[in-house]
Amino acid sequence: MIDYRRMIDEAAEEDYAKFSSKLIPGKEGIKGVRIPALRKIAKQITQDDWEAFLEDVPECFEEEILRALVVATAPMDAERRMGYSESFIDTIDNWSVSDTFCTSWKFKKKESEAVYDYFSSMMDSGSEFRMRVSVILRMDHFLDEAHVGDLLDDIARYRNDGYYYKMGAAWAASFCFVHFPDRTWETLRSGRMDRWVLDKTIQKICESYRVSDEDKATLREFKKQQRRQLIQQR
Repeated sequence: MIDYRRMIDEAAEEDYAKFSSKLIPGKEGIKGVRIPALRKIAKQITQDDWEAFLEDVPECFEEEILRALVVATAPMDAERRMGYSESFIDTIDNWSVSDTFCTSWKFKKKESEAVYDYFSSMMDSGSEFRMRVSVILRMDHFLDEAHVGDLLDDIARYRNDGYYYKMGAAWAASFCFVHFPDRTWETLRSGRMDRWVLDKTIQKICESYRVSDEDKATLREFKKQQRRQLIQQR
């Protein structure tokens, strides 16, 4: 197996480690290796003895990212990848590993239905990061006419107090608005969404360059109306 730990140390940047630590508060063991460099290392691992690599216990943040990349991209079918994913997801404790894993997860078109069902089912787990993986992976790979309704309904229906789940749900809902504004408006106006997630979704939509100024103004006014209604109910 390649000496991936040496490769990590050689690619580490002290200044980038400090920068990354600010983005992932409380996370220890950050050496400061940029994601493109980690992707190159992961590619070499997947072309080598990647199964032996997955038997190693990660010793730093970058090795967690490598594990996410190898589980997501090593040559295997979706059923086997889901098996590796099942144990890996329970080790996730930060948004960076979670989202790198989600964006990188490979599957064939004929496997789409099984993959979608697998990740959708994680909403029932009650786990902060399983639920984040569920919404982010579907946002990344299944944001289409056939699936957007289910994703928005799950965001409206499910609750989890974990900060990283709620941020992920808001991010996913904001992407839904960019691509499917009418369908997303229905969910925003439904009164079913968690209040914090709703407010954060509107904030993220208004920060997008792909949303018109007119839509942003309408969203801000809607947010004000929601706040007034909340005050009146108290």
